Formats: sequence, C-alpha cells, structure tokens
Amino acid sequence: MPKPLSIDDDLAELLKAVLKLEKFFPKFGTRELLMLFPHSGLFRYAADEPVIKQGEASRDIYILKEGSVAITRGGDNPKLLATLVPPEIFGEIALVREGVRVANAVALEQSAIFRLSYPDIQALVVGNPPLAEHLENLAKERS
Repeated sequence: MPKPLSIDDDLAELLKAVLKLEKFFPKFGTRELLMLFPHSGLFRYAADEPVIKQGEASRDIYILKEGSVAITRGGDNPKLLATLVPPEIFGEIALVREGVRVANAVALEQSAIFRLSYPDIQALVVGNPPLAEHLENLAKERS
C-alpha cells in the first residue's frame, strides 16, 4: 500500500510543467494544488509495488516525481514497453480509452508518484473547455 507524502511548491512546479498548465494557472503553488486537487496526492511506492494493473478500470493520471517505473503489457510473462524516470506522466491513455488500463506500471525502486484523481480532473475541466481540450490532447499525443 503506497504511503502518503507531503505536498510542497516543488511538486506544484513539477505538475505545472509536466501537465503544461502555465497558460491556465500562471500562479500554481502548494495552496493552488491543494485547492484544485483535493482528492489527489503524492505517494511513496516501494520497489516492485504495482501502481497500475492492466485491465483495471481507472482514469487517474500519475506523475513520477522520484524513482523509476516499468511499463509492461501481458500476464504471466509481461513484455517491457518502457522504463520511466522523472519527470514523466503515465496512465493518461485511460482518459481516451474508456478508462480501462492497457498496461501495467510497477515501481522499480522506491518512488514518489503523484496520483491525479479523475474526479479532480473532471471538476477542473467543468466550465473550462480549453483546459479539457488541452488535457485530452496531451493524452492523445502520448497514446
């Protein structure tokens, strides 16, 4: 089970850059992060701990802050698709694929990963079509 970690301005800056939020939120620090993403959080994953399981239903997005993550596909003998290092975003393909995970993500070492919950994403884009389009395009360009 991942352990919750504290949120700070460094994490806010990382999220702002990775999610390319500059034009939507010129000021984006700890306060704004906590206000905009109340259901999301930063978590510590142990080595070999699963973050995402292929086939599960979920639309949360993950941003790797520290450590590394293996992206694999398949069951008993999974195929390595990528090894991610910070700052990297993953899990975004589920946003455009009906919320079903198409791959596994496993921490390769102790890692700090921000989980951006789908309810927070939904709340953020309601009434903000340009931001909704931006996040959808970000997911599409990576899939």
